[in-house]
Amino acid sequence: MGSGTARLGLTLDLPYPTDLAGASRHVQQYVGERVAHLTGMRVTEVTLAIEHLAPAAGPEHRRVQ
Repeated sequence: MGSGTARLGLTLDLPYPTDLAGASRHVQQYVGERVAHLTGMRVTEVTLAIEHLAPAAGPEHRRVQ
């Protein structure tokens, strides 16, 4: 953060299965826009670290055993 700009780093879990690239772009855009709106700062970068892929709930997403 400096001179009215911010760089953000986020760590998150995503459901599996999911489109990782699409979900990542959506999160980066949404968080960048919200932080800019709430703080008045220009967000120059939003980096993501996906720590876990969490299985989606429900029998249709369970593995065959």
